[in-house]
Amino acid sequence: MTGSPRSHDLNGLEFRDPPASPSMIEPAPAVVDSYSQTVDFEGNPTVTYRANGELPTDLDDGFPTIDDLTGGLLGQYKMGPVIGYGSMARVYQAEHQYLCRPCAIKVLNPGLVARQPQVREQFWAEARVVANLVHPHVVTVHNLGTDRDYHFIEMEYVAGGISLKETLVKEGPLEPIRASKLVLQVVQALGAAHRSGLVHRDVKPANVLLTTEGRAKLADFGLVRRHTDSGLAGAKVAGTPTFMAPELFRGNPASPRSDLYAVGVMFYYLLSARLPFAADRIARLIHLHRLAPIPDIRQYIPNLDDQLVKILARCLSKIPTDRYESAEELSDDLDFVIGQLRDTEGLLRESVEGLDCFVQGARDHFRILFKLPNDRLQEVYLEVEPNSRNERLLSVFSVCCPAEPRHYEFALKLNAEMTYGGLSIREVNGQSMFVMTRTFPRGHVQPEDIRVALTDIARRSDRVEQQLTHADVY
Repeated sequence: MTGSPRSHDLNGLEFRDPPASPSMIEPAPAVVDSYSQTVDFEGNPTVTYRANGELPTDLDDGFPTIDDLTGGLLGQYKMGPVIGYGSMARVYQAEHQYLCRPCAIKVLNPGLVARQPQVREQFWAEARVVANLVHPHVVTVHNLGTDRDYHFIEMEYVAGGISLKETLVKEGPLEPIRASKLVLQVVQALGAAHRSGLVHRDVKPANVLLTTEGRAKLADFGLVRRHTDSGLAGAKVAGTPTFMAPELFRGNPASPRSDLYAVGVMFYYLLSARLPFAADRIARLIHLHRLAPIPDIRQYIPNLDDQLVKILARCLSKIPTDRYESAEELSDDLDFVIGQLRDTEGLLRESVEGLDCFVQGARDHFRILFKLPNDRLQEVYLEVEPNSRNERLLSVFSVCCPAEPRHYEFALKLNAEMTYGGLSIREVNGQSMFVMTRTFPRGHVQPEDIRVALTDIARRSDRVEQQLTHADVY
């Protein structure tokens, strides 16, 4: 293709085609960025986060040619370098002078305000909406203000500040368990937004920042709207086309389910480093989102877990009602998959961290020796096995003592007292033994659950043995 890129008007919103690309793979991300520019309610690109503080030399975003903010004061803030930019705003690293708190200051483009004064109210609206949304996986808004004709929002500073998109470009596709955990954190943030009546409208890897500990923070609520707003149906189309749900291109209003479609696109991208739908023309891209089947991700990741494939298919359904009904429903499925993907040894090691015990074993079979008061010891076992329905179950159990008939009444009374788990009889090396046990679905169990089960069963089993045998054999 030669000459200038063509533009397309879609319900009043202009998208521009990029130069033709021989590849559909995104970590050549500039190919996609040239047409999947994020746009706000008036068609203005929102913020692109950068970790290195550098601005493109040819950037013309309405700010003064010479930056008069970096190194100076804006209200009560000492301004540092630029860490994000776009046609609507720049984001600066800063410090609150009086609280000595690091923060990020999002400064509205003064040139844009001069041309379109109404954007200031939209800017304030973003601040007010997000300030009431407090969640560990949302970038928090603390304050807003005006100084020297600059309008700004004070936001939480995310140390590290690298986006999920930059992470993917640098590292390539993420391991399924890591991708699933990060997507779960984004979905939890969306759940909080949706419960507050908000729809984000621009969920994508570039708008997810990673802390130094690797936790996800959903950022850039510049396109946020209340999904109960009766005026939303008449709003112009807005978002990033590569992550937009099919119904949005038909002019339907954004909804929690369109946010979850964007999550599906992002999840596919994190797992494979490829977008499910990509094209060098916006019209073609819209056609793919609306009508093309979801490309089989197993052509890139042959052994991907069945449940992950099902989650992607449901998120990326063309029909909104076939997607997840809520972020909470999607969170439950992601939780289950993360539990299935996590190796048993890692799960066990995390659960016993700080406990006085010794672990032996590998894969799905472990022996844990606990030191108890009065110099007593107790062996507890952890095993993962399929049941008759081929569901993987994680069992925590400990042998108490021989199951003699004269102790059956004691065992029944003890079971009646226990709120979970129980005392049962099991053949061990050809002998009937009392065994204290608790069982969990492998996909849903958390380290905290295992920790409680291990310590409780070790203590209770030892008590049963001591009461019935006055010995310390098991």
